[in-house]
Amino acid sequence: MDNNILWSKTKKFHFVGAGGISMSALMKHLLFNKKSVTGSDIVSSDVTDELLRLGVDVNFSHCARNAKKADVVVYSSAIDDNNPELVYARKHKIPLIKRSELLGEILKCYKKSVAVSGSHGKTTATAMIASVLIASESDPTVFLGGVDYGFSNYRYGSGNVVVAEACEYKKNFLDVKPDIAVVLNIDNDHLDAYKNMADMVNSFSEFVGDSLAVINADDPFADSVFNSSTLTFGITKRATYTARKITKSDLGYSFTVYAYGRAVGKITLKVAGMHNIYNALAAVAVCDAMCIPFSKIKQGLENFKGVKRRNEYLGKIYGLDVVADYAHHPKEIGATIKSFSEECEDFITVFQPHTYSRTRILLEEFEKVFERRRPLIIYATYAAREKFDELGSAKTLYSSIIRGQNDSVVYVENERQLKSAIKQFSSNCERVLVLGAGDIYDITKNLLV
Repeated sequence: MDNNILWSKTKKFHFVGAGGISMSALMKHLLFNKKSVTGSDIVSSDVTDELLRLGVDVNFSHCARNAKKADVVVYSSAIDDNNPELVYARKHKIPLIKRSELLGEILKCYKKSVAVSGSHGKTTATAMIASVLIASESDPTVFLGGVDYGFSNYRYGSGNVVVAEACEYKKNFLDVKPDIAVVLNIDNDHLDAYKNMADMVNSFSEFVGDSLAVINADDPFADSVFNSSTLTFGITKRATYTARKITKSDLGYSFTVYAYGRAVGKITLKVAGMHNIYNALAAVAVCDAMCIPFSKIKQGLENFKGVKRRNEYLGKIYGLDVVADYAHHPKEIGATIKSFSEECEDFITVFQPHTYSRTRILLEEFEKVFERRRPLIIYATYAAREKFDELGSAKTLYSSIIRGQNDSVVYVENERQLKSAIKQFSSNCERVLVLGAGDIYDITKNLLV
């Protein structure tokens, strides 16, 4: 869609799937820019509640009348082509634009744009970069695929810089052409949307294009994504930006940053896990390339307190501290469990698989990451956009893990069963770690006392 049409002639935007965290960030941006915004979704949530408080008319059904007064209809990849609102828009020649295309058009409006891609860590790294830019008084606009403790999923800034997540699902990130393109890592996720890993790596290469590329040198797939202007970050391999003298601190890790082989200063993070050193190094690389002084980079990263559903403390169940994390890919789960184990050995793990296709494709990897994690509660799959697939179901994963001989692994399908299972294991544990990107977060919150 032509940028002039988007901003000069378009007054009324309608969003199909308004409850999506990334969709609502775009809706907020349009509201700040004095546009008329409406939305629809099939369920209410914290996201839609916030939109309603902002004055957005949100309808909780998908029907043609929702799109009737729109100048443009925005939709995400989660929306079926046969959605009645999309069908109506096509029939009546109302322009349709994907969420990622709209984000790409918005980025064109700024003098400097940063897009963060990767199979894991996008939300945290994006929020870290935003924290540094805020500390440096760059006043950035930020689009986040999660909830930052400071600015939620969107920040309106009056500066000339924008920072956004770029999601690789269905190659959506190819609709975004940033000045600085970050590749945190490339893993075997969303393989339902790619032919194979080669196809995925090629897509990341296309995303980077001729942008200033900021690449993880330690990641075997990301390390192959290079262009003529690449900066690298890492810990184990030689890179433009590295972390050395790494030590455990109270909340996270401390390390000395080296840039171009020279020590530039020490950073102490307030977020746990070695993986966050990589996220922080990506932020260092981006912000140094934007000529932000290291003192401000240090301030922004040390002020950063994390995002919701990433090692988030929720409360107590049966006297046990409950922590939730968004991890839903085996590699993310492994990193989270390792980090959590550094603080507590005796804990209950609750995991809700996210989509049948991911579970089916990565079944052996899920088995391996959970093979020694006891006690373990497997919750029924969050289907998201997919239809039931027994081979990728949570029950199949449960059966693969226990192989009929371990009573410290249980399968549950509702809140009542989950509460009972936690009680069953509570006497020998200190904490509960809840993993998953679906509704297990809200389900667990309902059980808190």
